[in-house]
Formats: sequence, structure tokens, C-alpha cells
Amino acid sequence: MSQNHPYRSLQLPGDAPFELKPSPGKGWGAFATRRINRGATILRERPLFVVRKSNEQITEEDVRTAFQHLPPSAKQQFSHLRDNACVPFTHMTEAFAENSFAISNSVGPQASISPVHGLFLLHSRFNHSCIPNSKIPNTNNEIIASFATRDIMAGEEITFCYNTDFECRNRHERHQALRFICDCKACLPGTPFQQLSDMRRTFIRGLQYLTLGKDLNGQKQGSVSPIIVDPKLKKAAEDFSIPLSSRLFYNLLVMYLLEEEGLLDDFMAERLHPSILNIKALFITERNARIATLAMAQETWLEKFCMALRLYGRADVADHAVAEGLRKLQGLSVEQ
Repeated sequence: MSQNHPYRSLQLPGDAPFELKPSPGKGWGAFATRRINRGATILRERPLFVVRKSNEQITEEDVRTAFQHLPPSAKQQFSHLRDNACVPFTHMTEAFAENSFAISNSVGPQASISPVHGLFLLHSRFNHSCIPNSKIPNTNNEIIASFATRDIMAGEEITFCYNTDFECRNRHERHQALRFICDCKACLPGTPFQQLSDMRRTFIRGLQYLTLGKDLNGQKQGSVSPIIVDPKLKKAAEDFSIPLSSRLFYNLLVMYLLEEEGLLDDFMAERLHPSILNIKALFITERNARIATLAMAQETWLEKFCMALRLYGRADVADHAVAEGLRKLQGLSVEQ
């Protein structure tokens, strides 16, 4: 019976805007008990304990030692964890792997560049969605916090994306990484939205390749299933010869596609917007600079992109210097 489930005994903060209850097909999840406005903090949580090792190095003894240092009440909370919300874990390492997050430890007397993983009882109850309504941004301490990336209605399940590069991966690639089947609207096979979603995310991946000169893994793409099929365009991306005009509207198109996909939250916009402003500031040719400024003054990302298209095919005095600067940053010869 769900009323007697161990997760009912997990301690939620008194002001938590959610409850834990069964989620169809997902075990258990967190569901909003009231409206949570976009940008609002959902939960701030300290780890029950941490292990200062990389995932592959964590042993049963590591987890057991950390567990033994807990007070009795915390040990009791740990005992409530269940494998897929059903049965007790047979090994402590399994419980830790399924309920831990990689966290930063870059401040304070114990600051270290070594990997740190913390066990979080409550954030681990949040289920995955490829189009989530919350995000857990990177932090510089052991406390993690989740924020609403859009308005969440009472009764709605709170979800976040388990991987950081899923905006560039299609449904098949995402499910291979997840090792389970997601049923969000970007994953429901055969639907118009899912088909458009795959197209948008593949397009975003290609646009990022054109501006960064490398794929998601930091490498140049090979001949198997290439994203950029035009060899001249691929070479221009990899030696950073893409002109400023193209860089501007490629980046603006990414913002529009992310918005259409439902992924352009405030954190992502805050991360990507400055680089677009930097590109705008690099134009030297007067007419190009005027168009770029006018584009960025438009209200929506689609309007910004459409205005920037006036730069299509236009060279700029700064193109060569920008390409040289990017090559130097990557340690490449400026003679390419």
C-alpha cells in the first residue's frame, strides 16, 4: 500500500511545495502541492553524506564508512531508500549510485578539485523529463537547489533533465544514455511534436558544431552519421572560418529552436545570451554593425534571427582577426 511506503517517512522541509507519491510507470515522484512560479526555489538540500571519489572508484566500504558516521536519525532516513521504489537495495553502492549527485567542492577549508558525490534523499525522488519544468544548476558548494523553469501547477509532477546535453540529442540517443524509456512529449514516438523535436535537436547540434568546431564529445565528427554533410562547411567550422554574420544568426537560431522545444529556461538564456552579445560587438563593418545592433534590439528570438538574416553572405572586416583569435585559443596554427 502506498500509504505505508517507506518514502512516506522521508522528511520534507515544512515549506516544501511538493509531496512524494506514486508516479505512474516511474515508481515514485515529487508532485507540486501548490502553484510554483517560474524562477522560484523548489528545494535546497544538503547531502546526507558525501564520498570524495569518482563514481567508478567508490566501493562498498566507502559508502559504509560514510554511513557509519551518520546519527541514528539519518541512518533511519537512509534505510527508507528502495530500488525503483520497490525493494531494499542489496548493496550500499547501488543505493548510493541511484541517489547521488556529482557536486562541487570549490570553496571552504576542504576545497578540492577531486570528484565529490553526495547522497540526496529528496532530489533523487524527482523523475526525469527531456522537457523538464525544473533545473538543478551547478553550484560551488555541497548544497544543491532546484528551481522552476516555468510555472508549475498544483498536482503537476516536478521533473528535471538527468543529462546536460540532451538538447542536442534525438530520442534514440537520449534513451541509450538513460537506459530507460522516457514518456515525455519529446519522446512519445510517432507524434508530430516528437518528430519536430528530433529535427530541432539535431539542427541545434549541427549549429553548435558550426560555431564551436567540434561535436558534443569535444571531437571532430567522423564519417559515420555526420551532422554536417557539406565538406566545405565542415572544414570552415573546424578551422573557425565561419564568418561573423553566420555566427550571429546561427546562435540566434539556436535560441529560437530551444525556445520552441520548451528548453530555453532562464539559466540557459543567462548562459548563452552574453556570447551572442559578444559576437554582435565584434562587427567592424559599419553597416553590419548597424544590422547586428538592430537585430539584438528586436523583442523575440525569432525576430532577432529574421533581422540578422539581412547579414547573410556578408563579409566583415573583423572576420579574419576573429578566425585567427579562435584558432589561437584552440592551439591551432593561424595559417590554416
